[in-house]
Amino acid sequence: MKRILTSVSLGVSLFAGFAASLLPAGADPPRSHSVSVLYAGSLATVMENGVGPAFSKATGIAYRGEAHGSVGAARLIHDRLRSPDVFISADPAVNESVLMGSKNGNLVTWFVTFAASQLVLAYHPKSSFAADFAAAAAGKTPWYEVLEKPGVRFGRGDPTIDPKGYRTLFLFELAGKHYRRPKIPRLLGDPLNPAQVLPEVSLLARVESGQFDAGIFYKHEIVARKLPYVSFPPEINLGDPRFADFYAQATYKNPNGERAGGAPILFTITIPKTVQDQTAANAFVRFLLSSPGLLKGFGFGIVEHRVGGDRAQIPADLRRLGSGTYKP
Repeated sequence: MKRILTSVSLGVSLFAGFAASLLPAGADPPRSHSVSVLYAGSLATVMENGVGPAFSKATGIAYRGEAHGSVGAARLIHDRLRSPDVFISADPAVNESVLMGSKNGNLVTWFVTFAASQLVLAYHPKSSFAADFAAAAAGKTPWYEVLEKPGVRFGRGDPTIDPKGYRTLFLFELAGKHYRRPKIPRLLGDPLNPAQVLPEVSLLARVESGQFDAGIFYKHEIVARKLPYVSFPPEINLGDPRFADFYAQATYKNPNGERAGGAPILFTITIPKTVQDQTAANAFVRFLLSSPGLLKGFGFGIVEHRVGGDRAQIPADLRRLGSGTYKP
């Protein structure tokens, strides 16, 4: 597993050489620009320890990032409580349901997929149940049987504000079908079970500190934080497009009546209408879409850059970076 600093150094060395190409001809000196990025909370370590510093080093453009659950972040933009230059979501559907279309003021008109991930069960290495989780990671014990043990403190994200939260619900629903064990989803209790549900950043901190024994996370989070984890089979981890039809059998409707459906995990990037520094925003998008090695070093799956929405609305100098059309 690569060290975070190694990944950052690799990203800087790879992209510093063509920093000038990230800015259009005739642009102001880089130091006059800054980019504000509102991003999915699961990307906190990746953005603050990796992508953000590497981008600034390569371009001279100041980077400012803020993390929230993707749904919550999109609502902040929708309600004019945040005005980022760039928005990164953990689910294409968040753009489509909260920010796109006339009903949402066309705050976003396009997005590009740039990375994939999968769900894993991470655990504290000194947990009283660490040996049990290690046995599950080695395929010697079913992971759900470990979670059934009395005293296991298990956490998950909030499905009302965080795609990882509702994807966890999908994971357990699909697991019940895959293993033909209907009781597996019952391990979660109510979708908003207060004994389990926490904001993204808080949940990770609880597991890292040992307050919780385990939690459901994206693989890239756990690679970045160096926690041990149990992998799920591709039929249920939401990370394999071959099982998209099976994933789609899982759904969740939040208290506001908004419905989400199971699909392979994809991260997207866009420049919303709230952009303040277009030059810096364009440079950041170009950098991220041109940095597969940096992303792979943090445990992401590399995907084609599919475009959702209106391709014609993408800034002209970025348009060629989208290789196809996104289809849910």
